[in-house]
Amino acid sequence: MSAPSSRFLGRFALALLFVLALAGVAAAQRAQEEVARSLRVEWDTPSEDWTRPRIVGHVYNDSDYRIGSVRLRIEVLDASQKVVGNELAWIYVNVPARARAYFSVRRPSGDAFRVTVESFVLIAREGAAETP
Repeated sequence: MSAPSSRFLGRFALALLFVLALAGVAAAQRAQEEVARSLRVEWDTPSEDWTRPRIVGHVYNDSDYRIGSVRLRIEVLDASQKVVGNELAWIYVNVPARARAYFSVRRPSGDAFRVTVESFVLIAREGAAETP
């Protein structure tokens, strides 16, 4: 094989790897968006006389993917439901596909809140037999 043809094959292989990598990134982004639409948070602010004020609840994952390292956005609302402050809180949980995970985070000052999932790490797709 001559030098020009081996150089061509090397460049072709490199270009093919690049295209495959881009396809993988696009598929991961689609999965991330799909999972984000499948997440919801249920929470409460229990009255605690003997501990620090907390927001407790569950992150529900209705997708086919296991997620982890969830970051919550806690918005503080005024009487007219306008956002007057917000905080981010990490909850280091592992939420299996089609399941939920408990959390407890420090409650910011305020009387009304909105809690949503800000970000998460996509871990793996799970089959029906792999989930609880």
